[in-house]
Amino acid sequence: MTLFEEEKRTIRERLGREPSKEEWSVLDAVWSEHCSYKSSKFFLRSLPSTGERVVMGIEDWQDAGAVDIGDGYALVLKVESHNHPSAIDPFNGAATGVGGIIRDIISKGAYPIALLDMIRIGELNKERNRWLLRNIIKGIGFYGNSVGVPVVGGELSFDSTYDDNPLIDVACLGVVKKDRIVPSVVTEPGLSLVLTGLTGIDGLGGASFASRKLSGEDEIGAVQIADPFAGKINIDSTLEIAAKVEAIKDLGGGGLAVAVTEMANGLGAVVELEKVPLRVEGMRPEDIMISETQERMLFAVKPELVDEICEPFFRDKYPCTVIGRTTEDHMIRFIYEGKEIVTLPSEFLLTPPRFVWDFSYEDKPNSEDLPQLTEGVIRRLLSHPDVTSKEWAYSQFDYEVGTSTVIKPGEADGAVILLPNGKYLAIKGDANPDLCASDPYECGKMIFAEAYRNLATVGGKGIVAVDHLQFGDPRKPKVYGAFMEAIRGISEASKVFDVPIVGGKVSFYNENKDGKPIKHTPLIVMAGLLEREPIRPSVKSGQVLVHIGIARNEMDGTLASRVLGFRGRLQRARLHEDLLSSEVVMKLGHPFIKDVSRGGLLTAIFPIIAKGYGVKLNLESIESDTKNDLVRMLSEGSGRFIVATQDPEKVIQSASSRGILAKVIGEVNDESYTLHLREKYDLSKEAEKFVKYLEEMLNVP
Repeated sequence: MTLFEEEKRTIRERLGREPSKEEWSVLDAVWSEHCSYKSSKFFLRSLPSTGERVVMGIEDWQDAGAVDIGDGYALVLKVESHNHPSAIDPFNGAATGVGGIIRDIISKGAYPIALLDMIRIGELNKERNRWLLRNIIKGIGFYGNSVGVPVVGGELSFDSTYDDNPLIDVACLGVVKKDRIVPSVVTEPGLSLVLTGLTGIDGLGGASFASRKLSGEDEIGAVQIADPFAGKINIDSTLEIAAKVEAIKDLGGGGLAVAVTEMANGLGAVVELEKVPLRVEGMRPEDIMISETQERMLFAVKPELVDEICEPFFRDKYPCTVIGRTTEDHMIRFIYEGKEIVTLPSEFLLTPPRFVWDFSYEDKPNSEDLPQLTEGVIRRLLSHPDVTSKEWAYSQFDYEVGTSTVIKPGEADGAVILLPNGKYLAIKGDANPDLCASDPYECGKMIFAEAYRNLATVGGKGIVAVDHLQFGDPRKPKVYGAFMEAIRGISEASKVFDVPIVGGKVSFYNENKDGKPIKHTPLIVMAGLLEREPIRPSVKSGQVLVHIGIARNEMDGTLASRVLGFRGRLQRARLHEDLLSSEVVMKLGHPFIKDVSRGGLLTAIFPIIAKGYGVKLNLESIESDTKNDLVRMLSEGSGRFIVATQDPEKVIQSASSRGILAKVIGEVNDESYTLHLREKYDLSKEAEKFVKYLEEMLNVP
């Protein structure tokens, strides 16, 4: 069990007795960090979650958030992770992460339209990391492709901090008529509880497993097994009957114990465990309650509609069984072979102790000393795995299924899909562990701003976000202090951009077996509606390059500082600049617009070079607070874009009208694979590595 000693004392005092072993299992699941947010909920309430578009937000504590996208439709979105399972069994860990997030969306009655995957893993010079990545990609593709939900975007980055603890984040978006959103909780007794699917011994104790650090021992039993073909039945049948049920919960973390408790929401429930269809004979009652076997849904149904609800499942010979009912006595009861083995107050289960741990802030001194920009530095940065093309990974996913994908993964800084109401939606996920390692508060602001800028490059105006906060052990003061600061930064940015946060996830205990935590990795997934018709990104010789914004001498937390091993001044977010410059570019309609973020101008222009063009830049033309060429080319920071255009005056005037600096800094030419700064560099080898890195490292035929 992962219950703290203080919690055990509280349980005994509040119940006035010693719980049975089955009750301890239920309490351990429902009060786990993974399910109860006991170390984070206090601060999560500070996130801005309201707005004129918000249909369902954080305060509702439903399975997913929702916003109004017009014409009677709502967009439903959620982000989750399967970090611990993917570290043990990367194929099933990643695949069940996809399946679980899709079930969160269909539990709202929404049709899933897009997936994003954000993967962070150790460096590929280690065979274990190569094995992890191969199987993570296979697992995501296997599930998403099988059920017909396109993977339209994501991230893939590498850092040794994730050697033992990879981060596998998955986001899903769905659409539903606003008046047909199904709640996750019931409001009346006497409803039948209907369970679909078979319960097995995979995923036992998964919620507790995700609420502690990895032990390094054999933990494969806590990993669920993916079955996308059963998942497809669940998707289709659930959506067919969604309008006829009173509430829907998917069975994820904590299994039946958590799903029944959360659905009852203070009312009571009785579950007869012998009625649960089993995949494995002889399962213990406590295992039936906490099993996290996939592809199961729980419905609250009026008794007279049970046959009608189960009919579509029966068509596919899929189990659909009444296992209990809601009651008015405010008790959660599990019965096995006529014996009541769990009798716990519903409200008691839903109100675990909340913890605010000791916290401290890490003071990292900065340095004014910066290296010079040399040919070696340029080649080293462009050869970093984070800079290389991720096309091989995207190619494993069917991103065009459903025929709604307009801008494909890797084509631009954000993906674009067509919505049922004829509008276009831009989506993107962003994190910056290097900056978060230096200053989580500035990082929280920066990642929110970067997601907003990324949507702007394809014409999108952010309207909604979800977050995923991934840290080490919250009982370590520096980890907890970083968590608090990241929330503060994200909240401030959310206010400035007027983009509410309608949901998310907290993942603590991301540490290796020696107790070393990952770099703090908060993540933002943002969606926005397009302000103009989408334009497929393209570039051609003769276009002029316009730089929007200022290259500031703030290099700490940049990709360059990590690769080259220096610090420099800390990056500071200028959110108002981000907002104004984004408003400029989202309406431009130029075929190549890219935000300047990880790797600075160098990595922003390199995709042009990798396509076989040349780029010539005038370093003195780059607006900066220093004459240092390294800063001009490799700084990151706020409010910056690069635009390839044949009408530079339009770009400059649009920026000037908002008080934003913009200047011509160079041009695209036909000098294949060249970068011309003060000297001319042939980058053909780097361009080849840019395209082939993943295939070569993973030995893909």
